[in-house]
Amino acid sequence: MNRPRIIILGSSSGMPSPSRFCSSFLLETEKGKYLFDAGEGVSFSLLRNKIDFNEINYIFITHSHVDHLGGLFLLIQMMHLTQRKTPLEIYLPEEAILGVENFLQTLYLFKEKLSLRLNLHPIKPKFVFKNEEINIVAHLNLHLSGNEEVIREHNFPNQMQSFCLVINLEEKKIVYSGDIESSNDLAGILFDADLLIVELMHPRLKKLLSLMMESKVKSAVFTHIPLELEGEEKMILEKAGEFDFDNLLIAYDGMVINI
Repeated sequence: MNRPRIIILGSSSGMPSPSRFCSSFLLETEKGKYLFDAGEGVSFSLLRNKIDFNEINYIFITHSHVDHLGGLFLLIQMMHLTQRKTPLEIYLPEEAILGVENFLQTLYLFKEKLSLRLNLHPIKPKFVFKNEEINIVAHLNLHLSGNEEVIREHNFPNQMQSFCLVINLEEKKIVYSGDIESSNDLAGILFDADLLIVELMHPRLKKLLSLMMESKVKSAVFTHIPLELEGEEKMILEKAGEFDFDNLLIAYDGMVINI
């Protein structure tokens, strides 16, 4: 592999379809494999795309909705069953760590018995991950803010942590929206992005396209496709054309994007 690439593993919204698994994509570089979100179906998608899941070095979870987190546990089980020895670094919202640890125990995936070591790291606002080839910064968004009333009323511990991620790799800027409350969550982080991977379930299409143009985004992939927009690719691309935004792809499972 000469150039870094992204493989879309899951492109559905919270409601999967027969042709789309839940949210996930893999960033492959010369030095590592980085998994972003791990929605239901990610394990099968990795197998179907002939990707060695034991070569995944890092996993980043943007928020704890099941369509972004629910596939993590089977993936860990697969790694254990194949006797992986390399530690797995998992980065996820701080509020989710205890729940993930408890659910692993519920599933009898005891850390004391796993063949690999799991290292769970908290993502907080302005979190930064950095190694010799990549830099990732987390930006808090308002995707989960609609839960504020019930959290306050019942004194739940949830902190509504949901993040957009800005990924810098080889002088390329990639913005991954995760799930957002509206396109306002992207204002301030999009400028001059080489690639935007953005969910299409929650933002208004025209406002999103307008922001992309204002921010001088060079290319974009629309993912997290809601059922009502299945088969509407032509309409979406025509709307983008009205904003003179031509470098747009509609994600599908198995799509490969060279960076």
